[in-house]
Amino acid sequence: MTHSRDQVVASVEETFPKNSWARVLDLLDSYGVEPYERERERVQVAILKLGAGSQAKLREYVAVAKRDYRDVLFWAEYPEESRLGTPERIERVRKMLEKFGIEPPKDL
Repeated sequence: MTHSRDQVVASVEETFPKNSWARVLDLLDSYGVEPYERERERVQVAILKLGAGSQAKLREYVAVAKRDYRDVLFWAEYPEESRLGTPERIERVRKMLEKFGIEPPKDL
């Protein structure tokens, strides 16, 4: 799915009070300045989703995206798969440990 600047702005306007729109957009626009910071609008939409209306969280997710944008895309676009404690993941870890002959912890 392709994202646009209009989607970023619309999401900011839906999520934040009007008096913070410029500040939030400035914060988001700090991602995508470097040539290795790819998929600017898609990542910004993901950051907004993960930030859940908190400017502090936006700052954190922008910092994460600047290190590796794929993390925020994964967390925002695949929330179930990115959760650590899902039953499927626990079962996969249990099977992997058993495969290597390691007794899984009882609380796993």
